[in-house]
Amino acid sequence: MVDLGSVLGLGAVVLFFVFIAFAISTFIVHPREAHVLIYWGKVTRTVTEPGFNFAFPIGLSRRVVSTRDVAIATPVSTVVEAHGNPIQVSAVVVYRLVDAAKALIDVQGYQAFVATQASSVLKMVCSRFPYESQQPEAPSLKKESPEILTALTEQLQQQVANGGIRILLVRLNDLTYAPEIAQSMLLRQQAQAMVDARRTLVEGAVATVKDGLDRLDAAGVRLSPPARAKLAYNLTLLLCAGERGEQHSTVVTRERRA
Repeated sequence: MVDLGSVLGLGAVVLFFVFIAFAISTFIVHPREAHVLIYWGKVTRTVTEPGFNFAFPIGLSRRVVSTRDVAIATPVSTVVEAHGNPIQVSAVVVYRLVDAAKALIDVQGYQAFVATQASSVLKMVCSRFPYESQQPEAPSLKKESPEILTALTEQLQQQVANGGIRILLVRLNDLTYAPEIAQSMLLRQQAQAMVDARRTLVEGAVATVKDGLDRLDAAGVRLSPPARAKLAYNLTLLLCAGERGEQHSTVVTRERRA
């Protein structure tokens, strides 16, 4: 006669082991997550579909990585730009894992891999472009020209492609002249701004004088060539001298009388 208690005990043991086997064979994949299944040292498949999944447990090594978008900031680096001026620059990089197996197997520490490659590419690309350019259409780092951002993205993508990584965005973050030349560059910018302001003032004065003479002609006021030249001279002097125009005009008149 079969002992009922022994049968129940054996059944409980079997159910316990079945439960343990089921528990270690199943796993849940969350959204934007990848599970790389490795059997006896060989990658067999990558599970990215969210939900409940099953994998035979014997010989299995399961590694989990996130496929969410990641943003990193490179450290500030000193670079010599195209005109030979040292600048300090950093960038923000947004990337995503598109091949989890490559990211885990082909490179060691993909986060550090991306950060190192981003710093290297930033130095290389920024050295090919000037900090600022006098031609409006010419690319420059200060304007974050599309040519520069495209070069950064494409070059970095080539560097990290073997790691199963896709570069989504590269933007310059910090961008300044190096401290040793910052004061000199500031003085140069101030001098250039003064030159540009004077040029604008002269162009406006010439246009105003020409418009004034044209209006006199249109109104039927005829001036002799000497009077016309004198009027143009005085108007140009007053307009270019700004607030001190009256003083300059008085000085010139006194010199002529003398």
